[in-house]
Amino acid sequence: MPAPIVRPVAKRIYDVAVLGPDVGGAAAAALCSRRGLRALLAPLMPVAAARESEGWLLPCAQSILPPLRQLSGAVGVLDEAGLGTDLQRQGGGLGSFQILTDRLRLSLPADPAKRKSELRRELSEGGAAEAEAALETLETLGRAWDDFLREPPPWPPRGFLEKRRLRRVVPPAPQLPEGLVGECLHALAPFITSLPGDVAPESLAREAAALLRAPLRVFGGAAQLADLLRQKCTGAGGDLISDVPAEQLRIEKKGVVFQLGGSEVRAACVVLACSAERIAAMVQEGSRAERKLAEEAALPVERKVTLAHYVVRPEGLPQALEDAALVLGHALGPLLLTTLPARRARGESTGEKLLTVARVSDAGFSDEQGLLTSIRGALEPIFPFFERHVVHQSADANPAQPHPILRPLDNGDPVGLRPFSEADEHVVFASAATYPGFGLEGQILAARAAAGRALALSGRKTVSAT
Repeated sequence: MPAPIVRPVAKRIYDVAVLGPDVGGAAAAALCSRRGLRALLAPLMPVAAARESEGWLLPCAQSILPPLRQLSGAVGVLDEAGLGTDLQRQGGGLGSFQILTDRLRLSLPADPAKRKSELRRELSEGGAAEAEAALETLETLGRAWDDFLREPPPWPPRGFLEKRRLRRVVPPAPQLPEGLVGECLHALAPFITSLPGDVAPESLAREAAALLRAPLRVFGGAAQLADLLRQKCTGAGGDLISDVPAEQLRIEKKGVVFQLGGSEVRAACVVLACSAERIAAMVQEGSRAERKLAEEAALPVERKVTLAHYVVRPEGLPQALEDAALVLGHALGPLLLTTLPARRARGESTGEKLLTVARVSDAGFSDEQGLLTSIRGALEPIFPFFERHVVHQSADANPAQPHPILRPLDNGDPVGLRPFSEADEHVVFASAATYPGFGLEGQILAARAAAGRALALSGRKTVSAT
C-alpha cells in the first residue's frame, strides 16, 4: 500500500481542522478541501491501509465493506469526494457470503438459481424455502430509512418533546427475517456498525442486510477507504499531518485553537473523528466549554472488533471457500472470515492465501496470542488441514483502523453522538460514535453535516470546487 502523503503545517489558520483517524473525518476533510476550504486533517496516529509483518502485508481492518454505492446516505458524498468507483476498482468487486458451522457449508451466490440450488443442497425443504424467502427481502428491507437519511433529523433525540416529534419521521422497526437469515443479520451487525442489533434495528435491516446480500471485497477494508479519502483531501489542496498528537484544544468565540506538533493552529471549525479518550486528553484542564465537550463525547465503549491474520498455503483451505464467510455456533461467538491472495511487502508470494478473521471482543481485551490460539481452535473442525499449512500469523487486538461498539443505554433509548456538538457551534463530530447504528454510512452522513457546518462558519458566500 502506498504511504499517505504527509505535509508540514503550511498554514496555521484554517477554515476547518479534522482531528482523528475515523472514516468520517477523512470524508469530511475530502469534502471540505474539494469545496475550496482551507482544510487540515490530523489523524493523530499512524494510519495506513495495511501494515507489514515479517514481510507480509496485513490489512488494518477486515477486508470487506458493505456495498456503499448501494446505500443512499453514502453514495452522494463518495461521488462529491471524488471516489466514484475507486473502491470497486481497487478491490475485488462485489462477492458473496458463505455460512459455516460444524455441519453446514452454505454458499449464497448472487445468482438466484445458483443460490436456490445451494439452499436445497444444504437445508431441508422447509428450511430452504424459508431462507430463500428471507434472502429475497434483503434488498428492500432497509429502504424505509432512505427518506430519513436524506436530511437526517437531530439523532439521537434529546428530551421528551424531541422524542415525540421524531416518532413521526423515524421508520418503524421492520419485520426482520427469522431462522438462519435472521441469525446471520444479528451476527453481522456488530462487525459493520457500532451498536448491537437488538437496540438498533437499522444496523440489522439496513447495514447487515446490505453486507450479507452483496459484500464488497477490499483488501484494507475501512482502512483503505479512509486512506483513499485522505488522498482526495491532499489532492484538493488540504494539509495532512500524520502521527502527531493534538493538545490543549480550546474553544474561543470565533473558533478553536490547539497545539499540533509544537505549532499553534486556529480553525473556524473543528471536526472530531476520534475516540472519547482522545477528546478528553485534548481538552484536559480546559474551561467549562471544554469540560462540557468531553462529557458529551464520553459514551462508554463495551466491545471492539479484533483481527487475527493467517497466511496459509492454498491446500490448507477448502477450494470452495468463498471470499467472505460467517462462522456460527462457536463459543467464541460469530467469526467473520475474509480470504484473499496473500501479498508480500517486497517481491511476489507463491500462491499463499491470507485468511483474516474478525471477532468481537471486550473493550479491554489485549491478549493477541490468546486470540490467535483460540481462533485456530475454532477453525479446526471446519478446516481440518488448516493447522499444518499456516506459514505466518499475527493479531491486532487494537487495529490501526479502530472499530468500537458502544454500550447500549439501560432504558433502550438510542445512543450516539449528534454531528453538531452541544458544547459549541464550532465543534462537529464525525466519528464511529456518530449515527452508530448506520456504521460507515453514518460516518459519511456525519461528514456531510460537518462539511456543511464548516462552509457556513467560514463566512464565504461562494466556494469553488477544486
